[in-house]
This record gives sequence, structure tokens and C-alpha cells, in this order.
Amino acid sequence: MTATDKVLLAIDIGTSSAKCVAMNKKGELVAEAAEGYSTSRPHHQWVEQSPECWWTAVSHVIKKCVGKLEEPQVEGISLSGHMSALVLVDGSGSVLRPSILITDNRSTRQTEHLNDLYKEEFIKHTGNQPMNAFTAPKLLWVKENEPEIFAAIDKLMFPKDYIRYKLTGEIGTDPTDAGNSLLLNVKERKWNEDLIQKVGLPNRIFPEIHESLTVFGYVSDEAARETGMVRRGTPVVTGGADMACSHIGTGAYLPGTSAITLSTSGQVVMSAEEIDEKKSGKVTYHPGAVMGTMYAMGTVFTGGLGVEWGYKLLYDRKEMNKGDYERIDELSEEMKRYPPGSEGLVFLPFLVGSSTPYFDSKDRAAWIGLTIGQRKSLLLHSILEGITFNLQENLHVLQGSRDEQPDIFLGGGGSRNDVWVQMIADVTNSEVKRLISTDGSTMGAAIIGGVALSWFPSVEEALAEVVKAGEEFVPDVYKHYQYRNLFEGYQTLYKSLNHYYHKYS
Repeated sequence: MTATDKVLLAIDIGTSSAKCVAMNKKGELVAEAAEGYSTSRPHHQWVEQSPECWWTAVSHVIKKCVGKLEEPQVEGISLSGHMSALVLVDGSGSVLRPSILITDNRSTRQTEHLNDLYKEEFIKHTGNQPMNAFTAPKLLWVKENEPEIFAAIDKLMFPKDYIRYKLTGEIGTDPTDAGNSLLLNVKERKWNEDLIQKVGLPNRIFPEIHESLTVFGYVSDEAARETGMVRRGTPVVTGGADMACSHIGTGAYLPGTSAITLSTSGQVVMSAEEIDEKKSGKVTYHPGAVMGTMYAMGTVFTGGLGVEWGYKLLYDRKEMNKGDYERIDELSEEMKRYPPGSEGLVFLPFLVGSSTPYFDSKDRAAWIGLTIGQRKSLLLHSILEGITFNLQENLHVLQGSRDEQPDIFLGGGGSRNDVWVQMIADVTNSEVKRLISTDGSTMGAAIIGGVALSWFPSVEEALAEVVKAGEEFVPDVYKHYQYRNLFEGYQTLYKSLNHYYHKYS
């Protein structure tokens, strides 16, 4: 067996599916598999998933992925997972309740309480002010509304931590996920025990922190039996939160670059040398997977979610299948003839409230300019424009007063749509480079694993080997001029509707 027959598995627990890729020592992806799971919305603004379903999906995708290889030798496993979602387990490691996801807004009252009492302290230690998206308010909601469950908590984990626990039998987390709790001292990369006590949470539930680029543990006998394809004793790397992995896997880790990921939600990521407290509440700051690094992130809750929502509404679909995605490709061909501004139709993309730079749970989505006879492709085109305008707002905040536009690397499932990619280039007036491997989180987990197992000497050298850009999209100067004016109109509409929601809803 040659060195290239040895593979590393990178597993990402996404918000809608688990994915596994196998990477060889040349940095080539040689197999992949994915499996979805459901999301529950039992009440208004509640968004939950079952951690046990994540593990079922992961055990399946490992079998599918490794099963595609001839005589594979799995040398290690690395992990990525969607961030801020809490997993609560008792002393036996059993899950106490469904995981509350990042887009869940039930904890508005707890968030307001934390802002009233400790806002400046949170900003000092993390660069962030309390928001529903972080874990601390969610924990306080459980404490106040489910006291029996809260009393039974032995440890808090995050999605990739739970999968790693199922693989190794050991509980722990890393700074990139711990940072999304708001309860980490970011500079020291340790739990902020004083702040934890101030907000009324017990220190004992917070697990030991391990660095992302280290071997955390080894596959247990039970996990080896359940996965069927990974031998006992295989090293399991600590890994990181999905966007910390994406920070690496999209190339945004490199200076002078930014990355946009178009998945269910959308993210804009840039490396940050320090926290700018003036931007607190507009963007979020996060510890990087590499010690001493940090990234700033803008979030668009309505990314691909908006496209799927619009399509399902227009075509009366409950679920999407292959034929539906083929129809979206056909509709995209129709979209190529529409001018900037969608013939006067504007979409405000806040289906689950707004994120960067507003973070207002009262915001709602809206179509402005509906008339009889508008084609379905035009309505979908306006959705793409609305989401792209929100991405542009993210870039404006992240870039600050910089004159030059950074290189933009684009990943995620939405990056496969040429119309949308060109629209992003035109709106931002930037050259947009589509990544060959569009799944930045999984690619980042693979790089982290490769460095931890000494397959690569450093993250920088791994990036040079593994992360490749494909087609470049150059902005149309005339369309950008049109979009500049339309963007101002979009922001004017936002302010008017936000005022309405706060006064009348």
C-alpha cells in the first residue's frame, strides 16, 4: 500500500446534512458522501435538531464514503460542525433535549438581560455583544424554562464535539466553538469563569478546551463497530466550528482576502488582527482554529434558504428533489435577460429576522413592487438580488474604510449558480473566484486534520496544496453603477419597514 492510499476523513455536521470526504496525502479529495436530517420548529422562532440524528447520519456517511475506496487505510478523522448550537448531556452522556440552533430566537428576553447588565464586559472579553445567535442566552433560557433539564446537565457540548464524543467516548471542546458561547476569554483561549458565574451559570458544565490542531482522542471499540469502516485506535483530531474551518478552507485565512459562503445561510469572513469595538453588534469576532488568529464574520441568515423558500412557494413544493434543482437551473437561464433591479421588484431577505449588520429579530422578509404577470424567474431573480445586497452590507462593515477591494473567494452550494456569482461580482465591484471545492468547512476540517497528523508542515503550506480557485467572474462596470443606486434604494426600504415592524408588529 502506497502513501497515497492512506486517507484522512473530514466530517462536517452541517445545519441540514452530514458530509464526509476522504483526502489522501497529496491533498486530493478521493471520495465523499452526504446524508440529510430534519429540522424541527415546534414553536414560533424555535429551531431544533436531534443530536442522535447527527450521529446516525455520520455513521452512515463514513460507511458510504470509505466504501467507495479500494483497500482504504483511514489514518485519522477531523471534524467541523455548525456553531452556537448547544448539546446538553447528563452524567451518562445521554442527550437531555434537542439541540437549539443558531437561528433559534426564543432567547430574546435573556439576550436583553445580558445586554442590560454585562454588555461592556462581553465586548471587552470577546468583541461581541450578546445576541440570540450565541449560546449563553440559550443556556439561560433552558435554566429559566426547563429547570429539571438544566439541573441534570453534566456537560455542554457543540455539534462536532458530540460526534467526537460518540467516536472516542471523551468529552471536550475547542476555542472556536467555545468562543461562540460568549463565555470564553478570547485572548487567553480559556473559559471566563468569573463571567460564567456572574451570568448565573455553573462552571462545572463547561468542558475542557483542546486546541483545534491537536489529536483529541482515538476511535473506541463501540464507534468502530457502529461505523464499520474505521478501526479502533484511529486518531480523532479536535477540529473546529464550521466557520472557523471555512475561514481556512476558503482561503480567507490568507491576508488580503475575504470569502463568501452561500449555503442555507450566507457568511462573509475575513481575518482580523484585532477586535474593533466600534463594529461590535454589527459583525461578530471569533477565535481562529490556529492559535493567535481571529476572524471577523458577517452573517446572512437568508442565503440559499431564501432561494429554496421562494421556489417552494412559487411551485407549491414541500421538499426539493433533483428535478427541482434542474428547474432552478432552467429558471437561471431565463434570469440572464433581466436587468439590475428586477424590473422594479425588490426583495428584503429577512425570513428569520436580520443578522449582520442589524441583528434585529423583528425584521421580516418582503417583496416590494409585485404586479400581475411577473414571471416566476423574475421573482427568484429579485430574491438573489436582495440576498446579494445583504451580503454587500456585510462586506461594507467588514472592510471599513479600505479603498481597495479584497479578493473574494466563493464557496457553498449557491456558488454553482453562475447568475448569482456574476451578480455578486457586479454588486460588490470585485473579482470573484469560485473555489473548485465549494465546501469550505469540510475542506478546512481536512486541512486541520492534515496539519494535526503532520501530513502538512503548516496551514499555509496545506492551503497552497489543497485550496484551488477555478473560474473568475469580473464585474460589469455599467451594471455595478446601476446596482450602486439600487442598493441605496434597498437600504431606504429597509429603514422604512424596520420602523413599521417596531411600531406596529
